Amino acid sequence: MKLVAVLFLLMANTICLAQYNPLGAITMWTDGYVVTTKNDTIRGELRIGSLVNSSPANVIFRNADKSKTKVKAEELRLIAQRIPNFAYKTGSIPTEQELVVFERVPNPRQKGKLMLLERLTPFGGSVALYFDASGWKKTTEFTFGNFILETDRLELSYIVLKNGRESFLAKRANFEAVHDRLFGDCPAFVRNFPTANRRDWRILGEMVTAYNQLCQKEPLANESY
Repeated sequence: MKLVAVLFLLMANTICLAQYNPLGAITMWTDGYVVTTKNDTIRGELRIGSLVNSSPANVIFRNADKSKTKVKAEELRLIAQRIPNFAYKTGSIPTEQELVVFERVPNPRQKGKLMLLERLTPFGGSVALYFDASGWKKTTEFTFGNFILETDRLELSYIVLKNGRESFLAKRANFEAVHDRLFGDCPAFVRNFPTANRRDWRILGEMVTAYNQLCQKEPLANESY
């Protein structure tokens, strides 16, 4: 109870959610942008062309003359797709969430292979959570054309990126060790949340937000990804 109360106070002044539910890549046309590995930003109407292990394999842009341009995942550092307006009618997506974002990060399930993974926490801070496709179970699915919403997921694990470089699997089964590894380097956080157990797993997103607020550090740039 104390942990939840302190987290609530820490987050009272923030307007963003601590953590989003995974929506998956949008394969219908929508507005968005990508950032390439050369740090070029390309904006326009786009969709995800194909997926490999729930990770975008390429992005297709629709040009003004209706021609199409395909960009391979290996050339991209970030993909941001605007969520279609009709998707909010399900009530499962908060209006504050405007984009589905994929970032190029090392995937510990693939021996550190760089992959575009869906980011589940807002930008900012040195710790970020990403969707682990192998660590979730879905129970409900809504389909709108090519746009699929999956709700009521049971989250068993996340992929965590710390300081822009260190990635690892965070599992509910060993959350005490995850707590120490993620947050143990910040005395201000540890004073408020010295320990954690499996019951605290459901508020991991809130804990990440609190850590990022209490322990402000500039994350290392991941341009090399």
